[in-house]
Order: sequence, then C-alpha cells, then structure tokens
Amino acid sequence: GEGGFGTVFKGMLPSREIVAVKRIGGGSRQGDKQLKAEVMWIGSIHHLNLVKLVGFCLQSPPNVLVYANGLLDGWIFAKDKYLPWATRLSIVLNVTRRLAYLHDGCHKKVLHLDIKPQNILLDEKMNAKIADFGFSKLIDKDKTHVVTVMWGTVGYMAPKWLHSRVTDKTDVYSFGI
Repeated sequence: GEGGFGTVFKGMLPSREIVAVKRIGGGSRQGDKQLKAEVMWIGSIHHLNLVKLVGFCLQSPPNVLVYANGLLDGWIFAKDKYLPWATRLSIVLNVTRRLAYLHDGCHKKVLHLDIKPQNILLDEKMNAKIADFGFSKLIDKDKTHVVTVMWGTVGYMAPKWLHSRVTDKTDVYSFGI
C-alpha cells in the first residue's frame, strides 16, 4: 500500500511470521517527524488489538517500521480474494472496539486521524489491528476537540478537517468510508 509518507510491503521474518514493512520516504522533515511520532505512540499504548511494532530502523533514509501481520486493503481491493460476510462483520467489530479503546479506554483520548484500510492490519485469524499512529493526537479526556493542520489521506478525511477542528468522530467518519 502507498501512504502519505511511505510505502508498505509484505515481508516474512526468518521465523516465517508474516509482517508489514513500512518504508518512510527519503528523509523528509515531515517523514522523520511522522516516524518518530509513530514509534512513540506504539511504544506508549499497549493493547491486545493495537498493532505490535516488531522492529524499526532510524539510522538512514529510507527508514523502516516492521509490524506484525498483513494489511486489510490487500483483501478489500484485490480482485481475486473474497472475504465472507461473517469475517467482514468480525473485522468491523474489531476496529470499532479498537477505536472505542483509543477514544475512551486510554489514560488520555487518542485521535488516530488516518483510519483507512491501509492502516488496518490482519493477523492469521483475521483479527483487525489499528496501525500507523504518525498523525495521531493525544488529548485530555475532558477536551472535545483539537485544532490541528490538515493531514491524512484525501478521500478518508472527515469534513471537519476543513475547519481544522477534529474530534473522535473524525476517526469514526474515516472508518465509515
């Protein structure tokens, strides 16, 4: 999959575990900032169904992040693959539970701000896990919104982005797309 600051490839570790390898583009300032933010978010939020960062390399461009599991977009957009309805429903429920955890279950509210199929990883049992926290914002639970510059993937961005005010509903809108 292709993202705003990188490309994701399917890989395999020597243990035969399937991983997603995200290569962050050629040392741009924004790419470096996103990479560091993503490592920080994933390192500070531990949950069974949030993506596990298996490894990363920050030494020289291109920088890489290595995640466990494969990508949902490979199933959605592939012409030769089909997901049964029960599996689709399970994935939807997995993601909504993960979003509820980010929005209400953490010590602070986490706004992901880039929910899309390329940022949903699937394990071997088709359990969905949220990935790519590079655009995320952490806010106090009593706050209803945050004002920020527009980031993310066009087509998945909520109309609230036009006013630079985003809430947890921004993630829900993006997931609904």
